[in-house]
Amino acid sequence: MNKIINTFLIAVMAVTLWSCHTTEANYKESYDKAVAASRTGERGVIYQQELEKRKTTNYVIDGDSIRLLHHHFNIVEDQNDIIKKYNVVVGEFQQKFNALSYRDRLRKEGHKSYVVYIGEKKLYCVVVEGYDDLSVAATFVQTPEKFMKIKVLVPRAWVLTRF
Repeated sequence: MNKIINTFLIAVMAVTLWSCHTTEANYKESYDKAVAASRTGERGVIYQQELEKRKTTNYVIDGDSIRLLHHHFNIVEDQNDIIKKYNVVVGEFQQKFNALSYRDRLRKEGHKSYVVYIGEKKLYCVVVEGYDDLSVAATFVQTPEKFMKIKVLVPRAWVLTRF
């Protein structure tokens, strides 16, 4: 009798474990739902509003408009003396590891990049280059693809200054 009960319990455990695993079909189904939701605008409205806000320009220099933001920030894993007055931001991350990885890729390309942390936004920003002259920073922001081979990971590069 004990053998029958043990066999039955093992069979129940096997069926339970087999039915709980994820399959490729499960992943595909959830992916298709997410794609359909983004195409219909169900989940993307707030993201699109935020994206448009991030693309806005608010400062004109030498006849060109750029996005120039003033924030309190701290440098991550570098010395404070490398920070310049005008910092060209080409990447924004919520995780420190991703920001540092992107910074390292930019450094391999020859840029003097560094990561700053904006505490009020809880955001790690990757600065490709820092400048003391706003017109030079604005030139970089207008055409970053002329100065860097790596793709810019923000909708539009922008300039960060410290309060």
